[in-house]
Amino acid sequence: MGEKFISAKLDIVFKMLFADENNNDILEALLSAILDIPPNELHNVIVKNPEINPKHIDEKYYRLDLNMTIGNQLVNAEMQSYYDGFFKERAYLYNSKQFSSQLDEGEDYSKLCPCISINFMDYIAFKDHDDYHSKFGVWDVEHNNRLTDKMEIHFFELKKVKGTPDKNNLKKLWLQFLKAETKEEFAMLENIGVPAIEKAIQAIYKMSADDRAKEEIRMREKAMHDQASMLLSAETKGRAEREAEIIQKMRDKGMTDEEINNILFS
Repeated sequence: MGEKFISAKLDIVFKMLFADENNNDILEALLSAILDIPPNELHNVIVKNPEINPKHIDEKYYRLDLNMTIGNQLVNAEMQSYYDGFFKERAYLYNSKQFSSQLDEGEDYSKLCPCISINFMDYIAFKDHDDYHSKFGVWDVEHNNRLTDKMEIHFFELKKVKGTPDKNNLKKLWLQFLKAETKEEFAMLENIGVPAIEKAIQAIYKMSADDRAKEEIRMREKAMHDQASMLLSAETKGRAEREAEIIQKMRDKGMTDEEINNILFS
């Protein structure tokens, strides 16, 4: 393992990097690659929530989403560092809320803008395929017809991104940047010669040398580890309680401990 730097796969670093107005060109390059939008068609990218309030650093992850408008599209992007068993439902709920919040009562439906949800995930979310990009919309599953093109959800699984950097595959290149955390990985990406990637890496280096930024990031990492530990503890406790309930029900039916052990643990 090489020398470690801070990484954009931590949500606070992701937002510090891409919400900075000095890095608008980096954000536009990322969105162009990720959403397959030609750079000359990417207009009016506006980040609506650029601030990061330190007092919220230990609160729920969705507080660090990156909410934007791209022309007439509403876009939400977030980095998920830890597995969430309800990530599908959560992504759909956020996308639906974003879509439904556009109109006040009585307003014309024609005013509704497309809503795009982008989820970068530092874990394996879909085990049925090896593709790192999954795209979902609203479809008629019987006739394979799309109901509307105004709701779209993307998942990018960083753990599935493999291979060496390729200058001709900008989408994969940006995902490799997002998951990079060692000096060797960043150096390899720098050598590809993509200006926006090079600028993003320099921003990571600068952040890594900033004591205040490092402290905020350390606090965020601690909060995330603590929350993950609590979730694991609650899950373990829940399993134990369910197991005890099942065993008691089996005993109530007259089964012996030996019979129960043979069923549950053999």
